[in-house]
Amino acid sequence: MSRYRLGVDIGGTFTDLVVYDQKEKVFHTHKTLTTPHNLAEGVMQCINQYVKDFNEIEYFVHGTTSGLNAFLERKGARVALLTTEGFRDVYEIGRANRTEMYNIQYSKPAPLLDRENTYEIKERMSYQGEVQTPIESVNINGVINELKKGKYDAVAVCFLHSYKNPKHEQEIRDAIEKELDIPVSLSSEIAREWREYERVSTTIINAYIAPIVKKYLNILEQQMVENGFDKDIYIMQSNGGVMTSKVAKQLPLQTLMSGPVGGTIGGVNLTRLTGEKNLICVDMGGTSFDVSITIDGEPDVTAETIMEGFPILSPMVNIHTVGAGGGSLAYLEGGGLRVGPKSAGSNPGPACYGNGGNQPTVTDANVVLGRIDPNNFLGGDLKLDKEAAYQAVKSVADQINLSVEETAEGICDIANAKMADAIRNLTVKRGIDPREFTIVAFGGAGPMHAVLIADLLDVKKVLVPNVSGTFSAWGMLQTDIRFDTVRNYVSLLSNVKKNEMQSLYNEMQEECISMLNQQHISTDQIRFQKSVDIRYVGQEYTVNIVNESDDLAKLEEQFHESHFDIYGHNNPNGGTEIVNIRTTALGDLEKIEIKKDNTSSEEFILADHTREIVWNGVEKTTGVYSTHDLKPGNHFIGPAVIEDKNSTIVIPPKFSISIDENRNIKISKITIKEVELV
Repeated sequence: MSRYRLGVDIGGTFTDLVVYDQKEKVFHTHKTLTTPHNLAEGVMQCINQYVKDFNEIEYFVHGTTSGLNAFLERKGARVALLTTEGFRDVYEIGRANRTEMYNIQYSKPAPLLDRENTYEIKERMSYQGEVQTPIESVNINGVINELKKGKYDAVAVCFLHSYKNPKHEQEIRDAIEKELDIPVSLSSEIAREWREYERVSTTIINAYIAPIVKKYLNILEQQMVENGFDKDIYIMQSNGGVMTSKVAKQLPLQTLMSGPVGGTIGGVNLTRLTGEKNLICVDMGGTSFDVSITIDGEPDVTAETIMEGFPILSPMVNIHTVGAGGGSLAYLEGGGLRVGPKSAGSNPGPACYGNGGNQPTVTDANVVLGRIDPNNFLGGDLKLDKEAAYQAVKSVADQINLSVEETAEGICDIANAKMADAIRNLTVKRGIDPREFTIVAFGGAGPMHAVLIADLLDVKKVLVPNVSGTFSAWGMLQTDIRFDTVRNYVSLLSNVKKNEMQSLYNEMQEECISMLNQQHISTDQIRFQKSVDIRYVGQEYTVNIVNESDDLAKLEEQFHESHFDIYGHNNPNGGTEIVNIRTTALGDLEKIEIKKDNTSSEEFILADHTREIVWNGVEKTTGVYSTHDLKPGNHFIGPAVIEDKNSTIVIPPKFSISIDENRNIKISKITIKEVELV
């Protein structure tokens, strides 16, 4: 009998597990230190904690960082780029714009491959997709001979106008695969839209991480099979859906934000449970701080993004990341205190872990301030060394003539300011007022800092899910199979030929059906969402508009409204044109029904015990609570610390706390009138 549904998320410091036991109707959670030398080892350690018979696993979804780590650390594959004759330098030249206009030290990122690794192929498609110069076998054989020398681990193919007609790209892949066992990435499959530099950049990144992702998934699949698991492994995608591991090996690009996206989808499901529609989802682990938003209950998905200075043409949940986590190192630079982006990671970890680390981290600072109980970290599974944390912070405090407590609070304040700025980047810079949102805090360290960050942004409400420490893994269990596809279709809106556009939509739907059928989703289970990219004539970039009815007048009206909402202006009398049309296919997967806890207890409760914690330079007696003892309806006021097996929730003075019917923790700023009553 299938009993368990599993979600596993790998972070820089911890690997998180959420298990839903369908027999007992309960969730179990677990954290183990991430194993960078072999990520699959940490995954198996987590699963073995609760599952003894792998035949009882019904569903396993996983968020992997193998591709992202390879990309960020520049440890990807050796890639050969094949491009149309005469266009060898497209990737090298890139764009002439400066993304940081006022940064006098700005420089473009070094390419992922050198010019000498680019090979020109004599072929040509017209912008309408007509063959102008057929591809010649002599060219193909010459490239294959170069590839046979063993200099490359992967191949990226990006021919001019292949988004209109992929025939030549497909021909050269077929020829290579007949002779060599090497992953080949085609731009017509990875990013089927125009803009040559962006398209080639996206295809190269896919090829750059393909062998690493494939190797990792092969190891994980093998270990799962050896333990008796005979079903598909599902992988979280950057677009908010899931795919089978078989598809993930073909489209590794979609795994880049595999882990952080789980939390965003968890936020979408919180909307269903709590009614809070506009959420700022903040995931703080040991290495990074990830921010995403949901608007009206839907994730904020972008069709184009930039990572490490490289453009990526692929639908992704819009996530802003900064190097600020529990393991972020504090140090002096130019006479000032700095925090991050360097991290102690899982090895050696913060000084308080006792693994040989001696530089102070954010976690060490929280231990010194009394916000973390050294004897109850991870439910007591990991005992912390408070003296080691104190000495690590003291090593910096002595250099700036501050007390250890002042330095520890300074470390936390700097980290909080960086994280508040990350939220502003995703909201204020786009004309969105964060004060109209609720912050959802998760990750091992997120609930420890979320209320202090909310205070900096004047956000009035914070929501901490009842599985906050492993919330990203929980969110992965609530999502569906997803596949996105796009076609280039350039036309003035007034000149659109509906039959042509519908023909392209039909073509995309067939592609989606084929992809989802491969992942055991029957055609009648598939839902389609259509959209179009529209711009004013003469503009460079577009706004994506959902296409619900194929009513062109309504589409134009929606575009004007969206343009005003995003940019603060529009031009209702200006000409508009379509650039791309898109289709998203969703295949429904079984969801876990969350049952509400009806054992409500509307009472003001006192803390189990107290301890001295530093708040704004002053030690205050602070109530300490346990999530295990809190019931729906319970309420109390800060300052308080709520301890959970997988996270610690820190609430400063002047905030009230209540427990809802799903055992989520709601935190609200107390008004001046309420403060007077308190």
